[in-house]
Amino acid sequence: MYVRREKSWLKHIDFAVLDIFCIIVTFYIGYIFRHGIGSDFTTYYWRLLCILVVLDISVSLIRSSHKSIVRRSYLREMLDTVTHCVTVDGLALFFLFLVQETGIYSRESLLIYFVLHNIATYVARCLHKHALRKKMTSNPDVEQMLILTNREGAEQCVRELSQDEYRNYQVVGVVLMDDIYEEENTLQESELNPAVKEAAATEEIAGVPVVSNYNGVRDYLMEHVVDSVFLNLQLDSKKSRRLNNELIRAGVTVHINLVRVPDDIPNRTVERLGNYTVLTTGLRLASARQIMMKRLLDIAGGLVGSLLTVLVSVFIGPFIYFQSPGPIYFKQKRVGKNGRTFEIYKFRSMYMDAEERKKELMQQNEMDGLMFKMKDDPRIIPIGHFIRKYSIDELPQFFNVLKGDMSIVGTRPPTVDEYEQYQVHHRGRLASKPGITGLWQVSGRNQITDFEEIVELDTDYIMRWSVVEDIRIILKTVRLVIHGDGE
Repeated sequence: MYVRREKSWLKHIDFAVLDIFCIIVTFYIGYIFRHGIGSDFTTYYWRLLCILVVLDISVSLIRSSHKSIVRRSYLREMLDTVTHCVTVDGLALFFLFLVQETGIYSRESLLIYFVLHNIATYVARCLHKHALRKKMTSNPDVEQMLILTNREGAEQCVRELSQDEYRNYQVVGVVLMDDIYEEENTLQESELNPAVKEAAATEEIAGVPVVSNYNGVRDYLMEHVVDSVFLNLQLDSKKSRRLNNELIRAGVTVHINLVRVPDDIPNRTVERLGNYTVLTTGLRLASARQIMMKRLLDIAGGLVGSLLTVLVSVFIGPFIYFQSPGPIYFKQKRVGKNGRTFEIYKFRSMYMDAEERKKELMQQNEMDGLMFKMKDDPRIIPIGHFIRKYSIDELPQFFNVLKGDMSIVGTRPPTVDEYEQYQVHHRGRLASKPGITGLWQVSGRNQITDFEEIVELDTDYIMRWSVVEDIRIILKTVRLVIHGDGE
């Protein structure tokens, strides 16, 4: 699931709040410089401070003062800051002149405020931008981008995408697509050509490694974390359009350099990426506001669920330990969003050697595809049937939700060995964070044994996702758990 870049003023509300904070602090400094520390504001000064805050918000909205603020140079920031501050303070002085109250205020206080307002706002903005940049570069979940381009324009493309100091993506590799015009087959399931592997291990373009050619894209996607691709190709052939569709089905966000764009590309939004104007498509494009609402829902639910987990542990833990000595919690490596791995937590409902015995039971697997499920599984301890029936074993996953590895609602995270058997279209179900519950779980998971049907349900959930849909699935999950339909 791709987070669509916001274009509204809410995108930079942090800078708006920072500007207001600078007004309050510098206004107070100017006041105490003239009247002394400990002096209380008079009614007139309180009113002027409120006027300054209102004018600052109004000027920010009218002038779009924070538009592209993160990308501005320090010199450009100085000019924009002075323009903004002088406009706000000038309008305030004009208001005082109209109401004939200029004589009420100390000129010394106002002069000190005007000077400090400009300096403090400029310094605060620059420091905040520096902090944002540092956070972007150190974020382990930053968008991992692959560039798909021809060799002729590869160096320029890589340089222009990498030079953006405030980018929220990392270019991890280049795929040279010259052979797309020579080969007639689509993405291949076969191994990479040895020559291509050798080139990928040694060749670099502007410091970014060449990782594949057209025929090796599928292999690279399945073996590495890739959140998005920048497609620097004309989609004027069946093969290139088929490639774009397969990438979208694989759950990868596709940024298309706007040249000649077909009309049949879904979920389109135009945005800036480095120095390029691109058409971005994907299974689902969500706004930052929507993602924030989903995360807030996860945090609220995660806190309640984690507290419930601790309470339940007091009662369930001793039963688990006495029936099968060992940890009451079970940890297992799972595959999350776009191939990222994490450790999932559960109450242990099986004996300690369950993973080893799974290989012996694979022939009795009731699932048709890349999942394992077996009725009357002999690896389950006595209390395990109870906690699985009422989905109590899933409660510790609320810790994963708080950590950000999972969401309350999403798709079931596969095990590593399951993921290694995925085909390209299966990867699409990992386009969003995995969840404790999901559309598959509330659609009669005990009756669905075809993995392809599960993939279809998960993909459908991602394409139609909304916060309202998440709440509906949560309520339906609660009803199913109460009726004991968990196992």
